[in-house]
Amino acid sequence: MNCQQAQWPGYFPRFPRSARLSLALLLSVSMPALTLAANAAQEQVSKQFQKTFTISAGQAVKIEHKYGEVRMHGESGHEVKISATIHAQAGSREEAESFAEKIQIQAEQTGEGVQIRTIYPKEVRSWISLHKNPSYSVDYDIAVPGDAMIFVKNDFGSVTTSGIHGWTEIQNSQGSVNVTDSGAAKLSNSFGSVDQTNAGGNVAINNGNGQVKSSGVKGTLSVSNRFGNVTASSIGQSVSISSSNGSVEVTDSGETTINNSFGATAARNVRGNVVINNSNGAIDVSGVSGNATLNSSFSGITFAKVGGSVLCAGSNGNIRGNTVGGSVIVKTSFGEVALENVNGEADVNDSNGKIAAREIRGYAKLNSSFGAIEASGLHKGVRATTGNDRIALSDIGGDTYAKTSFGAVDIRRVSGNLIIENSNGAINAATIKGDVSAKTSFAAATVEDVSGQISVDSSNGAVVVSSSRNSAGCKNISAKTSFSSIQVRIPENVGYNLTARTSFGRITSDLPVTTTGEFGGDAMNGQIGNGGCTLSLTNSNGSIQILKSTK
Repeated sequence: MNCQQAQWPGYFPRFPRSARLSLALLLSVSMPALTLAANAAQEQVSKQFQKTFTISAGQAVKIEHKYGEVRMHGESGHEVKISATIHAQAGSREEAESFAEKIQIQAEQTGEGVQIRTIYPKEVRSWISLHKNPSYSVDYDIAVPGDAMIFVKNDFGSVTTSGIHGWTEIQNSQGSVNVTDSGAAKLSNSFGSVDQTNAGGNVAINNGNGQVKSSGVKGTLSVSNRFGNVTASSIGQSVSISSSNGSVEVTDSGETTINNSFGATAARNVRGNVVINNSNGAIDVSGVSGNATLNSSFSGITFAKVGGSVLCAGSNGNIRGNTVGGSVIVKTSFGEVALENVNGEADVNDSNGKIAAREIRGYAKLNSSFGAIEASGLHKGVRATTGNDRIALSDIGGDTYAKTSFGAVDIRRVSGNLIIENSNGAINAATIKGDVSAKTSFAAATVEDVSGQISVDSSNGAVVVSSSRNSAGCKNISAKTSFSSIQVRIPENVGYNLTARTSFGRITSDLPVTTTGEFGGDAMNGQIGNGGCTLSLTNSNGSIQILKSTK
């Protein structure tokens, strides 16, 4: 239907009343001065149409319509009962009745079933008499056999069906679509909502500019939508949703794939895998029996209770995960990452964000830049690297590697070996069952209660080292620094071959030393006990102390 702006004030085109609401929305932008309200002086008439057909099982009912509602419902038996109400409005009752008579409903039976078509009269409009044109619509209420197939095409009106278990196909525009208790269905709409409940087969929905609700689908569900929210629940098989400019929520479904933008996305209680790609909207996933692949930008990602593994990529938003049966791989930027209770490995690569991890039962790889790393309960060990921030690790069941700069490192209770590389940041490590190698500069380094070998290399910072009293036999110890002090605590009754050097400082020992070479205030070579392991201490411009271990 073509629409042009009137050339004279007070004159405007007339449209069927069922089309007015949708057209008013469109015309309000381009023709704000026009109004489509009905003329209160006009007369209205209604005309009834009824017809009944008998069809065979599984045959189709097809309707092609515009300007009015279509309501269809299933009944027992084989009859198609058509009931229609024709509405017309004009300047006089005679004109309205005349126009209503010209509206035809073409209903005929074919080899495929029943076909219904609405035919409106053609009008010759002139701008001089536009205000006299009638308005009109036709509303259908059709009963069909419950096993029939239905095909509906409608414009400028809503479509409602219920209790029809054959194939349902609806193509609508400028009105809502509501389908209840159907079989397999294909639903298409624009400028209106789609609401579907209880389908015995697969359902495909294509909509624009309206919300979509789907529930109780025994088969698969496919949804394409824009400019509207999408909600799906109780879907027996897989779900595929493509949406934009609206939120998406899926609950109690089979394997689920969602592509969205500019809206939050959630998937809960999914039997199978989940794949979600979103931009400019948050992702929230929980209760997934399979794997989860989650991608987002400019918003956060949250996942919990995932039975399989998680592959997650994001930017400009926080990522939080809890209770994962498999491994977790995360890549993000400008956002924090927090993981807890991961049954497999954890591999996190973040930039400009903090990483926090707890109870990781596989090996953990935690990498960030300009962000702190805090982790505990790392059952198989960890590799933690960052820059310009601190690292804090505790309760680690395997080998540990930590590297940073311009940030402190604090590591407690490690069952394996420990390697720390730092610069311009302090080191604190305690209760280490394996060997320790630690390097830093311009900061203190404290390594205590170590059962294995110890090597600490520092500069411009104090070094404190202690070997565990419970370690079996002696372990090699090496400590080096400058412009500060070295303090070493070793167990009694353990032999060491001692080499100690310093400058501008003194060397003292609480344990007896049997000298074998140089001995003086700034040099000491000899044996502690019967000798054995190496104790090498090097300092410049600072003192060296050898004390008894208290732990």
